[in-house]
Amino acid sequence: MVPKRIGQRIAELRQQHGWTQQEMADRLGISRVAVSHIEADISFPGERTVTLLAGLFKVSPQILVEGTTYPQAKADRLPRLVCSYTEFEVEIALLENDITWLDKLRDCPKYKIIALEVREKWQPRFVKWENAIFDQEDKRLLEDVKIRLVQAAQSR
Repeated sequence: MVPKRIGQRIAELRQQHGWTQQEMADRLGISRVAVSHIEADISFPGERTVTLLAGLFKVSPQILVEGTTYPQAKADRLPRLVCSYTEFEVEIALLENDITWLDKLRDCPKYKIIALEVREKWQPRFVKWENAIFDQEDKRLLEDVKIRLVQAAQSR
């Protein structure tokens, strides 16, 4: 079997996520030109970049480079595990937990007060997130969870 070019695999994964080269570069802390060179196989990404890419794509570094032209000597030095979630994604998960908790408290006499407290707790984070740059998926996540929190605070 002919190995797939590592740059081709990275380009395909980037496109599947709907990111431009610039958006991916911003997430990695590298230049758009560096992304272009990696995708065109002008240069191989270093272990740090492969590790960050694996986290962005939510795969292990070994899975990312498996069956590709990535040098085996570099692949052997890759970590087994990587962080796969951004701070934003973790915060959204915590907010989802709060909304689920609110749903369970619906029959509580103090529900309205508790729901408003939860909403006030998250409001400053919404402002922070809205002023940050997110891709379309992050924007969709934020809008969905904001609507759910408002609905939870208004219901009952």
